[in-house]
Amino acid sequence: MRHASNPSFAIPAFIPTAIPCILTLAVLAAGAPAVAGAPARMRDEEPVAESITVTAPIEEVTLYQGRAMISRIARSPAGEGLFELRFERLPLSLDPESLQATVRSARGGAKLLDVRFEESFTTSDVTNNPELRDAIAALEAARREGEALAMKMAAINDRYTLLNAIRQKTATESAKDFGSKDLDPEALARQIAFIDSTQAQLIADRIALDADTRANTDELNALTAKVKALGGQTKFERTAVVSVGQSIADAAEVTLRYLVEDAGWEPRYAVRADADAGSLVIEYDAEIHQSTGEDWNDVRLTLSTAQPTNRAAPNSIAPAFVDVFVPPPAVAAMEAMYDAAAAPRPDRAMRRAPGGEGGGSGGAVGFTGGAADMPVNAAYKAAFDDSRAVRSGTVVSYAIPRAISVASDAQRARRQRIATIDTKPSFTHVARPLVESAVYLRAIAANDSGYQFLAGPATVFLGGDSVGSTVLPNLAAGAEMTFWLGTDPRVEAKRVLVKKSTGETGVFSKSDETRWDFRVDLASTNPQPVSVELVDRVPVSRNEQIRIELKDLSQPLATDAKFTTDERPQGFLKWTVQLLGQTQAGKPSKASVSWSVIASKPKDVQTTPIPD
Repeated sequence: MRHASNPSFAIPAFIPTAIPCILTLAVLAAGAPAVAGAPARMRDEEPVAESITVTAPIEEVTLYQGRAMISRIARSPAGEGLFELRFERLPLSLDPESLQATVRSARGGAKLLDVRFEESFTTSDVTNNPELRDAIAALEAARREGEALAMKMAAINDRYTLLNAIRQKTATESAKDFGSKDLDPEALARQIAFIDSTQAQLIADRIALDADTRANTDELNALTAKVKALGGQTKFERTAVVSVGQSIADAAEVTLRYLVEDAGWEPRYAVRADADAGSLVIEYDAEIHQSTGEDWNDVRLTLSTAQPTNRAAPNSIAPAFVDVFVPPPAVAAMEAMYDAAAAPRPDRAMRRAPGGEGGGSGGAVGFTGGAADMPVNAAYKAAFDDSRAVRSGTVVSYAIPRAISVASDAQRARRQRIATIDTKPSFTHVARPLVESAVYLRAIAANDSGYQFLAGPATVFLGGDSVGSTVLPNLAAGAEMTFWLGTDPRVEAKRVLVKKSTGETGVFSKSDETRWDFRVDLASTNPQPVSVELVDRVPVSRNEQIRIELKDLSQPLATDAKFTTDERPQGFLKWTVQLLGQTQAGKPSKASVSWSVIASKPKDVQTTPIPD
């Protein structure tokens, strides 16, 4: 069985593999393998792909704290045509969503068309290996036992929860009947004794079941390691296929990059001080580890502090509202809680995590070298172009300028390049110190192309580093796009509650008044000036008896239409602060923003909590 997928290559933005093939794509026709270096033929004016298995050792490794970006480099044949370069025996620790490729040609005329990920697996032959056969059978038996133990644990938990609900219901009903002739002390005592003995038995059963579960987990781990050491239940083969179109008879350099797990580095320091000499030396080392399944021999290694597994966007600030406090009816609330607790719960069954052998793939970008000094084959150049957007009303269609094939197979998927779109982004730093001290970098760009973007997941790269994942919404031509690019450690924001005071005002009618004085300190070690969007909030009153005032702003709020119309009425505050570049003396550039909030209410009115 074989799985394949084919990425699109914008930021890169990924199309979910489960989407039906709405855009009818015709796959690059697979021709018979040819001798490496021989030009591919044209058949009915369409290029016939030449498949080549390449030898591509690892050249570069960018090591993150938990992952590594691997770079393999190969060369395409020196000829015109369409070539499929196969990078085989890729490691099992590879993340298919991170797959990407670049193409470089000294004379131009070479273009990246396609990156496809394939995964095949076969069941191990245990005919001549009785030890492996017995180990696999024991592993399956241990898994079934684990499922049974989990179902028993779920049943015990459900019974214990029901008994607790019965106990609480009994206590409530007994309290209502206390002192009346309807109360039967002996029946109540028998009921409580039954509940106590049943719960004690359930506790004992759970303790024994916990011990069995721990033993089963240890057995599963040991048997899994044994099966793996004997050859495993299945054997996997992972391959990346890079399609390159060449309109001149010249070779191109093809670089394949992908993220792998089971690798990382941690900093280690040695601080050496000499008081007499007035010196202090810090030795900064890296402790590197990797168990990815492939050796890194003579590679160019880069250590990165980027976090590919972290989110790229900051937390959102929630608006705060204040109102007159209305206590809930205690009796009704308690009865509703008891009834809900005593209600029967649906059966809970163990669910095994779905299997599945992946098949996703990531994006790629391609570019070529300088002006060509060789003749360009116009037919090949046209065949390898981006798709053309055709609009009909609100519908946009994309015509792929080359023939491709998509097999009817529910377990296979592929992705296809539609276009590479250049934008003109504007970059802004965003600080929300109310919820976190980190400052994030944001890019905003307009979709100036004629293409309509459909909603789908996207992996975001800043330079050569993966900074997180996001979801690109539906975007029509001309729409504005926002991309979060992770944190910038060179810019800091700190929120300080300078002072909080509470007093009484008024002569005839007394009022309680609370005042908060806030300040946000910004600092930047970036050598270039940066613009920081600072966001905070002020409580919003929902009752005319409660008055909230914003006072003593050190600088005016933002005046853009979105803020004044949508965000300010919800209590959000926003400033745009300009920070100069770091001075030559190495001192950071600093700025501060301050403001005060005053909340007042009648003395006899209790409000909902007002956050600092």
